[in-house]
Amino acid sequence: MGVLAMRIDEAVIQNYCKSKPGIVFTIGTHENGVDVIDTFGNNGASIAPETRAYEIGSISKVFLSTFLAKCEESGIVSLSDTIDQYVDLPPENTYPSFLQLATHTSGYTDPALFDSALKAFSWSFSSTKKQHNPFDDFGSRWLIDAIIEASRKPRKKEGRIRYSNFGFSVLGYALGKATGSTYHDYIASYIVNDLRLSSIVCGSAKLPMVHGFKKGKDCGNWRWSEESAYAPAGCLCSNAVELLSFAKMNLYDEKSYLTSSHHEQVSGKTGNIGSVGLGWMLEKDDDIVWHNGGTGFFYSFLAFSKSRGRAVVFLSNCISSFGIAEDKLVLSILKSMKRP
Repeated sequence: MGVLAMRIDEAVIQNYCKSKPGIVFTIGTHENGVDVIDTFGNNGASIAPETRAYEIGSISKVFLSTFLAKCEESGIVSLSDTIDQYVDLPPENTYPSFLQLATHTSGYTDPALFDSALKAFSWSFSSTKKQHNPFDDFGSRWLIDAIIEASRKPRKKEGRIRYSNFGFSVLGYALGKATGSTYHDYIASYIVNDLRLSSIVCGSAKLPMVHGFKKGKDCGNWRWSEESAYAPAGCLCSNAVELLSFAKMNLYDEKSYLTSSHHEQVSGKTGNIGSVGLGWMLEKDDDIVWHNGGTGFFYSFLAFSKSRGRAVVFLSNCISSFGIAEDKLVLSILKSMKRP
C-alpha cells in the first residue's frame, strides 16, 4: 500500500471494501503541500490510482453555492433577493431568498419522487431499479408548478435547517434566470473559466466513468438530461484529482467568494452539522467544512480543515447503507492524518 495506507489502519480499509466485488474506492488527501491519491479494490487490495470520474451527487451543491457567492460578490444578485424577482411567479404568494435556499432554511420540503411509499421502498432496495435516476423524471415546467404549490401554504420549517434537494433545484433555476443562462451552461462556464477545472462536468456522458456496482453487478451510471429540474442538486461528476484541487482552493482561500461561502450563515444542530455556510456544512465544535453526496451506487465526501491545513476527498462506487460508515471514515482520516 502507498503513503495513505501508512496513516490509516489497514483493517479499516479492508473492512470497508470487504466482499464488494467491483468496488473502486479512492481517497485523495492533501497535507503540508503534498497530494496523495490512493485507490483500493475488493477486500482493500491496493490498485493503481483511479483517474476516471465518479458521480459526486450532492457535492454538486457547493459548486452551485460558490457560484452564488461569486454572483453576490460581483453584484449580479443579492443573497436577500427572493426568487420571484427573477422568475415569473404569481405575486400573491411569498417566496424564499437565495440565502434561504443556499442554507436549507427555505422551508421547502422535497416532493415525493414516487407515487407511493411502496414504490420508493422497492427502488431503494432494488439494484435494477436504482440504475434509473428518479430525479431525471422532473423537468422545468414541473419545477415551476412545484414552486407555486409549495409557496401557497406557510412553510412551517422556514428559518430552520432542513436539507432540501428541491430547494437547491429552485436555486439553480432562479440563478439561471438572474444570469440570463441555464444551469448547465453557467455551471460549466464557472467550473472551466473561473475554477480552471476541466474534468468536472454535468452528467456521466462526457468523461470516462467508474461504474456503480452492487453485489458484483455492473450497474453503470445515472443519466441526467438537459431538462432535469433536479440537476443542480446532484448531477456533477469528477475525478479525484480535480475534486481535491477544488478542496484546496477552498482550504487556501484562493478566491474571496470561496472564503465567503465558508462563513456561518445559520446555526443549527442536525446530526453532526453545527451550522451551515453557503451550501457547506460546518462541523460541530471544529473548523471542518464539508459536504457529502450520494447517487444510486456512489458515495462521495469532500472535507477540509484550515487549522490543520488538510483536505480529504472520498469517492466510492459501492455504497454502504446510507453513507454513515463513509462519513465517519472520512472525518476520522481528516482528524488523524499524519505524514510519515
